[in-house]
Amino acid sequence: MNEFMKRWQTRRELGKQKYVLRYGFFAIGVTATVLFSISDIYFNGEISFTYLLGRLVMFPSIGALIAGMVWERNEKKFAKLSSDSAR
Repeated sequence: MNEFMKRWQTRRELGKQKYVLRYGFFAIGVTATVLFSISDIYFNGEISFTYLLGRLVMFPSIGALIAGMVWERNEKKFAKLSSDSAR
């Protein structure tokens, strides 16, 4: 079993919903929100409340979409590698 299959096997055990929440919503979305807010403070000296609300909605949503697409791609790759190794 190759490295991808081992890693994906453990991550797919989370299920799609928990995977998207952990890796998309939190890892991508919240991290991007924090980083952009820090840059807002650095360059502007304050955080715009309107921009913060926009970031809190947009970045986690985009992160969840990206993680969902990554899930689907990895599931296809896993299925292909599993069927190839079964031969």
